[in-house]
Amino acid sequence: MSALGGEAEGSEALWTFAWTSDIHLDESRREFVAKAFRHIDENVRPRFLLITGDNNAIPCADRGGAAPEPLGVRRQRYFKDFLQRHLKTPSVVIPGDNWPDGFDQVFGAKQYSFDFGGLHFLLLAPDRTFHGQGAEGLSVFDEATWTWIRGDLERGRRLPTLVVIHEPFVPCTFLDAPRLRQLVDRCPQVIGALQGHLHVDLEFRSGQRAWWVAPSLGKGKPPAFKVVEVHADALVLRTVEYDPAAERFAMTPRRQTLAIGLPHLDPPFRPAAPRFAMDNYRCMPPKPHVHDPALARRSFELWRAIGRTLTEDFLPGR
Repeated sequence: MSALGGEAEGSEALWTFAWTSDIHLDESRREFVAKAFRHIDENVRPRFLLITGDNNAIPCADRGGAAPEPLGVRRQRYFKDFLQRHLKTPSVVIPGDNWPDGFDQVFGAKQYSFDFGGLHFLLLAPDRTFHGQGAEGLSVFDEATWTWIRGDLERGRRLPTLVVIHEPFVPCTFLDAPRLRQLVDRCPQVIGALQGHLHVDLEFRSGQRAWWVAPSLGKGKPPAFKVVEVHADALVLRTVEYDPAAERFAMTPRRQTLAIGLPHLDPPFRPAAPRFAMDNYRCMPPKPHVHDPALARRSFELWRAIGRTLTEDFLPGR
C-alpha cells in the first residue's frame, strides 16, 4: 500500500536536493553534462547534488611521478576536477559498478553516513565485484562493512533514513541485495532508498516505504535527473528531463510523494542550515576496490535472487 501525502502537495518545501545517476561521462557527453550542472546551479539551486555512481570514463593526464598513475585514479581525478570546474553546488558522490577503481584515493570513503535537515543518509558501495565475461551484479560487502552498516542503522533508530546505493537492492540486482533488504526490513526508520544502475525512472512501494531508481543523465531516453523536495511531513520527488528539440531542461508534471507521519520517528523535518555540511559524519576507512573472480561461482545464486524479485517486486500479487 502506498503512503501518499496530502499536505505536501500545497505546502512549501523546507529544502531540496538534486539527485543524478549514471552520468557515464565520456568525450561525447562533456558539454551536455556541464549544461546539466549549470541548470542545477542556476534553476534548481539545491543544497547539494547527490551522484549515485557510474560517473566517468575519461582519464586525466598522468602526473608523471616515479611510477605510472593507475587508470582508475586518473578517471576519479578527472571527475573530481570536472565537478570543481562545472558545478557550484556541493556534491555527495558514491561510485558505481563501472569505474570504481581509485575512488578511495581521490574521493575518500565509499561507505559513509551523515545527517542534514532532519534526514539521515546512509551511502553504500560494494567492496568486491567481478565483471568478467560481461557479468553484472556479482558484488558483495565485506563482513567488516556489514558490521559498520548495522552499527550505523542502530545508532539512528529515530531519524528518518534514506539508503543510497548504485546497484538497487529493491529490486534485487546484486548478490548481497537480499541480505541488505533483510537488514533494512528490521530498521523501521528507513523510509526508502535512492538507487541507480538501471537507467530508468522506477518506484517500488512496500508499506510506508519507497524504493526509487533514478533515470540516467548520460544514457537516459530522455536524459533526466531528480529533484527531491523535503517538506515538513513528506518527501516529494520531481523529474527534470532534457528536451532535445528545445535544447533545454524542464520540470515534468511527475510527482512521487512519500508521507513521513510515523510515530516511531522524530517529528518533522527541520529546515536545513543555509550552508550544506555533513553533520554527524561517519565512514568506513577508505579502501581500494577489489576485483574478485571467485564471485563468478555464485552466479546461479544471483539469478535465483533476481527471479524472486521479478515475482515479488515487478509482479506483486501473482
